[in-house]
Amino acid sequence: MHLHAVATPASTRPSYAVPVRLGIVSDIHGNAVALNAILTSPEAQGIDDWWALGDLVLFGPRPVEVLETLASLPHVSYVSGNTDRYVLTGQQPRPHSTPATATGDVGLVEPYGAMAGAIGWTRGALVQAGQMRSVVDLPMEQRVLLPDGSTLLGVHASPGKDDGAGIDNRSSDEELGHLLADCGAEVVVGGHTHDPTDRSLKTVRALNAGSVGIPRHCGYASWMSIEADAQGLRVHPHEVAFDVDAVVEDLHSRGYPTAAFMESILTGTRPM
Repeated sequence: MHLHAVATPASTRPSYAVPVRLGIVSDIHGNAVALNAILTSPEAQGIDDWWALGDLVLFGPRPVEVLETLASLPHVSYVSGNTDRYVLTGQQPRPHSTPATATGDVGLVEPYGAMAGAIGWTRGALVQAGQMRSVVDLPMEQRVLLPDGSTLLGVHASPGKDDGAGIDNRSSDEELGHLLADCGAEVVVGGHTHDPTDRSLKTVRALNAGSVGIPRHCGYASWMSIEADAQGLRVHPHEVAFDVDAVVEDLHSRGYPTAAFMESILTGTRPM
């Protein structure tokens, strides 16, 4: 099936006139092996439109290949994640956000240096390949009107934010409702927490596609498909096995600065 989007003025949100099948990927983190496993899986065939909801490149051995693969998809829209911002600016997450902060606490010196090394390595790979422009000026959200008249909002962490609290299964209904209040959408889908989620609150349905590159279920890349038509939408969470050993070997062979740490995360020896 081919996608037919309604032609609307620039001031009007995009919309779909016919049934559509959306593929949602998030938190790829430079893991091209996991992304390719998803895109070649049977469930990914026939997707009309892809959304990539941020954290595209940092922490994995193949940031350039991830961007090239996404760009090769027939229809793809992006959202910026906090780690995409780190690659662009050199910023780090709190509490080790600055050298002064880190050196004030001996325990923060090592994580600050490790993060700085990973950011520098990833930035260098993108610059060498001429791909830095791919992560510049990524939007904070995607918003589309579905065939049943409801609005789907795509974010990284939460509406208007690429970091902080996100959509997950640990938050109470009250906490999650407050996080998504006044977002102007009946359905919100995000990433950031790496926690596959489908929760119906009073005024909004909260979805999380999980993580492609650093999934909570080790060795199984998470993503989500959404089928939308005039009768509503149907959400399908997916997990696809990928070759963790190949990713770990690639991290070490390419001299990734935090290869040992990422190996512990990908293999599950260190809990997320």
